[in-house]
Amino acid sequence: MASTSADYNPDDKDPCIELVLEDSDETRACGFPHKFTVSYMITLHREIVQTDFRVINTSDASFDFTAALHSYFEVAGIDKAEVTGLAGLTYFDKVPDPNNPATKTETSEALTISGETDRVYTSAPSEVMLNVGTGAGIQIQTEGWDDCVVWNPWTTMESCYRDFVCVENAKASEMVTLAPQDSWRARADFSVVDLI
Repeated sequence: MASTSADYNPDDKDPCIELVLEDSDETRACGFPHKFTVSYMITLHREIVQTDFRVINTSDASFDFTAALHSYFEVAGIDKAEVTGLAGLTYFDKVPDPNNPATKTETSEALTISGETDRVYTSAPSEVMLNVGTGAGIQIQTEGWDDCVVWNPWTTMESCYRDFVCVENAKASEMVTLAPQDSWRARADFSVVDLI
């Protein structure tokens, strides 16, 4: 953790936490031999959770990477959940073969989950909504995240698949190439809205 703040009174700044990861023996042992810094800042601004994700190339050579937030959201039953904002988008369906995903087009206005789901939607819009099945939705607004991943493991995780949907902001369909001393940034804001 790099820094935190706390909102003790209305005049203080918004509560915030910044997590920082830098290259180390461990990151190099995991197969990423480059020098870098990643900063992930999470701020609570009124009723909105704001996130700011930055990757900084601190080396003297370019490198490529992908990134994703891996956001898991509780739902009131997988049969009640639906994701809107993805209609008409191209996606990679990774369920049949993760190493050679099928390219498809989303035809549903509201995506429902009725089996194992692992999809990478490309050219995702700046706003996607997850209806959690209670009359409320999670509004996800983004900047810089080009893809949206929707994932649910279905019965491969029998004990919990009915209770969550992963709707994650990602840069996954194409790698980011980052020049030496350059940086890449993406933001995502999450808020609960009334759908009734």
